[in-house]
Amino acid sequence: MTQPRALCAARPVGLTRGPVRSVPLLAARLFALTLAIVWAHCPAQAQTLQEQALEQTGLARQPAPGEWSVTLGGGIGSGPRFPGASTDRARFAPLIEILYGKTLFLGINGLGLDAINTDHFRAGPVLGYEGGRREDVDGHLTGLGDIHSSLTAGVFGNYHLGGFDAGATVRQSITHSGNGLTGLVHLDYRIPLRRERVFFSFGPDFEFANAEYNQRWFGVTPTQSFDSGLPVFTPRGGVKDVGLHGSATHFFSQHLLLRALVSFKDIVGDAANSPIVQDRTQVVVGVGLAYHF
Repeated sequence: MTQPRALCAARPVGLTRGPVRSVPLLAARLFALTLAIVWAHCPAQAQTLQEQALEQTGLARQPAPGEWSVTLGGGIGSGPRFPGASTDRARFAPLIEILYGKTLFLGINGLGLDAINTDHFRAGPVLGYEGGRREDVDGHLTGLGDIHSSLTAGVFGNYHLGGFDAGATVRQSITHSGNGLTGLVHLDYRIPLRRERVFFSFGPDFEFANAEYNQRWFGVTPTQSFDSGLPVFTPRGGVKDVGLHGSATHFFSQHLLLRALVSFKDIVGDAANSPIVQDRTQVVVGVGLAYHF
């Protein structure tokens, strides 16, 4: 990961792709397109930070200084209707990664700046987008009200050595600050096959959150309890889930690639005891095509 890009695996090597030249108008259009897709996609279903990373990790080649590398695509995914749900729903899974030299990156996982960038370590600020939760998405949520989507701001760090990649990111909601703070820590191992046209990446991860975040997503206030019939519940902050994730990427050519991904999570801590949680085990799968230019 060379992600958040914080959460991204090492970039594919051994494939020659022509980078997109730095053109201000092109850059503005690409940024606008990406933000529009994120805005349209995220409110439909909240995603964990790890799920966002799997949709962005390793899609684009690292461009030369002053040049762009762009990968755009999409597919179909399936995951819980809401965090803790016992039923799944299909959704559009955008596959987006845009890089500018060794300075900027943009995708579903956020817009970030590599303020520190060495051979093995990267770190810097990142802006992201956190989807919300609609009360009408499932009957179990009736009476709990909606959780509004929010822009987030935070930092990321990533260390890469050989096939191993370790990273972390912390994000605070800023447009709806009551949504709280959440973060991700992950480890990945990357395996290239078939002359580096096929890449497998897998590893463990865990996400944590403060009390404000857990209260918003897993807590039940007295008013919500009266409206929903669920018991009052006030969770504390801490680790909220642990899991395993993996992805497989096949580069058919210099431009076309196929991405398949899977994530298994177990909700833990106070969040696991929430009356909102129907199933602690959360599984996300997806597959899609993307084009690099």
